[in-house]
Amino acid sequence: MKACILLNGEVNNIDYIKDVIENNDYRYIICADGGAKHLYKLNIVPNYIIGDLDSLEESIINYYKNKYVNFKKFPQRKDETDAQLCIHLAKDLKISEIHLIGALGGRIDHTIANINLMYYIKELGINPIIKSKYEDLYMIENEGINVKGKKGDIISIIPAKGDVSGVTLENLEYPLENAIIKYGNPIGISNVMKSNQCSIKVKNGCLIIVKNKIPK
Repeated sequence: MKACILLNGEVNNIDYIKDVIENNDYRYIICADGGAKHLYKLNIVPNYIIGDLDSLEESIINYYKNKYVNFKKFPQRKDETDAQLCIHLAKDLKISEIHLIGALGGRIDHTIANINLMYYIKELGINPIIKSKYEDLYMIENEGINVKGKKGDIISIIPAKGDVSGVTLENLEYPLENAIIKYGNPIGISNVMKSNQCSIKVKNGCLIIVKNKIPK
């Protein structure tokens, strides 16, 4: 089962959020506090709103309470972020794949933390994907993935925790076979999909995969 978690990141164009939700069979839609503001503008009702609720206007809170949305309120001073609370809920709901929306843009520290959050999700046994209007981010560790997209989409691979080895890239303009990529080496940036799907494998290590989507 899939769930999406709406974060309170900067979103310049909310129309893509509606497209993502309409084109994915989400069992649950979960908002991390102010992430509910994005859905409010789209007249979309989530299943849960979680956090200290300090980023939501009272009118939005009352609107969603009248829609029988499940609220889980926590104190401002807590050991976990609102996003982590949402992830733990998804774990309890037996979700196997989480899509994070509103994770990129705005403060750079929040963006970096949200990308690192993908590994936190993987450690819980859940597949994480960050989705935005122009990028999709995936993470793999000691495994492979087939990335679907469009011919001409830009694919970048970035070591996440250290050196990676046994990297094989297929159906990309610059293929690799059983290669080693040192942590911090940007050699995996800006590859190009040769068709609507490419294959990325790593035997040892963790990779962040960024698919930059070509404009329609």
